[in-house]
Amino acid sequence: MEAKCDFMVNRAILIEMGFKPSQAARMIKESKTYLARVEGIDFYNNRQVGVVPSRVIERLFHIQVAE
Repeated sequence: MEAKCDFMVNRAILIEMGFKPSQAARMIKESKTYLARVEGIDFYNNRQVGVVPSRVIERLFHIQVAE
């Protein structure tokens, strides 16, 4: 089985992919909530964190994030 390397996604990357700025911000916010509540990573409770792993975006929104 091939291991996939995660990379971090921010709002600007989602905007480049064609999402509106408000959609991109909401996707990051929902991803941070998922990471904090479901996976228990308290680091993402911080308002200033603006990046999330690509695997979370792919899991929650069913889109492929290109590097």
